[in-house]
Amino acid sequence: MFMNALNTLMQQRGYHSAEDGSLALDTPVCESHYLAPLETFEILEVNGKDGERFLQGQTSQHLTLVDGSLAPLTAFCTPKGRIMGMAQLLRVTPEQLWLLMPTGTAAPLKTHLAKFAPFYKVTLEIPDTLKVIGLSGQDSLTAAARFLESDQPLPTHDFAMLAAGNAVLARQPAQAEPRGVLIAQEAQMIEAMHYLLEAGVTPADGRSWTLGDIRAGLQWVTATQTDSWLPQMLNLEALAAISFKKGCYTGQEVVARAHFRGQVKKRLMRLISHQDMALPSPGTKVLDSNNKSLGAVMTAAHAPDGTLEILAVVSLRDEDAILKLETQQTLAHAALPYSVERRDPERLKD
Repeated sequence: MFMNALNTLMQQRGYHSAEDGSLALDTPVCESHYLAPLETFEILEVNGKDGERFLQGQTSQHLTLVDGSLAPLTAFCTPKGRIMGMAQLLRVTPEQLWLLMPTGTAAPLKTHLAKFAPFYKVTLEIPDTLKVIGLSGQDSLTAAARFLESDQPLPTHDFAMLAAGNAVLARQPAQAEPRGVLIAQEAQMIEAMHYLLEAGVTPADGRSWTLGDIRAGLQWVTATQTDSWLPQMLNLEALAAISFKKGCYTGQEVVARAHFRGQVKKRLMRLISHQDMALPSPGTKVLDSNNKSLGAVMTAAHAPDGTLEILAVVSLRDEDAILKLETQQTLAHAALPYSVERRDPERLKD
């Protein structure tokens, strides 16, 4: 359960506990102007004055950009360039960094990073008192910033952030309506949820947030999807998650070679189907008209009108192929909200 102290309030707003323990609603999926408890995310906390230097050699992002006003995405890679962990980097204080990660992926990354932590005198923690909610719509973000009473301006572009005490409001990519996450200690989050709901923000659940991720073309690497994908296969260079101007990091040679030699043979695509069907699970095959496998589903969600929306990694060898799921439902291409080309994180503030 997301927060025991909010059970009564959530029940009054129509939430109930799903089989997996998450908070769910029986209402239709929301497309904008809502808040959603995100039990699907957790925080890996890096403490120490050399935290920036420590992470600089481990991840695809240029850590000097993580300055308390910018919270870019990043990938932690294996020596073969495959993603072992994906995060949004947030600087809370000069000596504390938060890594927002899909639940279940922080512990393996912590174990890996702990091998190097003593050399930089940093500590790694996964605090269970930090909670995350997703916010969609300008009114929702404005209300959250008002609650935080921050002296910093409200984030107005992708990956902008503000920190107020031990809480952070950070923007994430969106198709249309702006989106962001609020991260805070449990006691403060309880107050924030009361404030936002009283301010008229519509309660929603994780289905709405997943739909927003799909439409934003943002694929998080979950615990069952690690060690499989180059960052470019998930379009992370288009989401400014890869710096090609920084020094060495684990997997850099493979990532750089894939970029400069054009060796990316699969890409994340947004696909839709108007046929009535249950949600396909991650890993469901995407086939061509000859039933040849071209890729696999990564994430799926239903829109309010019943349309199935999918993010899938699909081969580029036949871009005109007619696609379908292995369960035979026909798929059509849908536009991503960004160009699939290099976007340097050093220019995010331009």
